Amino acid sequence: MNVTLVKKVLSATLCGILIARTTPTSAAAFQSQTQAPATDYSGQGAPQTAAELQGLVAPIALYPDALVAQILSGATFPDQIAIADNWLQTNKALTGSALTQTVDKQTWDPSVKALTQFPNVLDKMAQSLAWTSSLGEAYHKPAG
Repeated sequence: MNVTLVKKVLSATLCGILIARTTPTSAAAFQSQTQAPATDYSGQGAPQTAAELQGLVAPIALYPDALVAQILSGATFPDQIAIADNWLQTNKALTGSALTQTVDKQTWDPSVKALTQFPNVLDKMAQSLAWTSSLGEAYHKPAG
């Protein structure tokens, strides 16, 4: 099977799961979400509404699915995003395979390493760490 096709299918699946978990299945479910706070939520802060989640993903909605998958996964490591962006800024001379080989030696999450191939995206994520953290928390929130 073509690696690109596998990546697209995986990305689409991950995006579908995120959307499915945040979309109410009926009017009653929507009403209960908007009227009463969830009592079993164990994350930080209040659970996000579907509108808030849509606002979070809006900046990346038109990116290719494979890149969205890397952004969502990388957003769960905002500290590494900031470090990788700083590292990339100081190593601008590295490109292509030299960049890939040097990045592979870093201890960052593979998604953060992959984002170094998209310096503009990585820089935007690092410049907006509050957004990156919120996106990562929404993506990593356990089902329940």
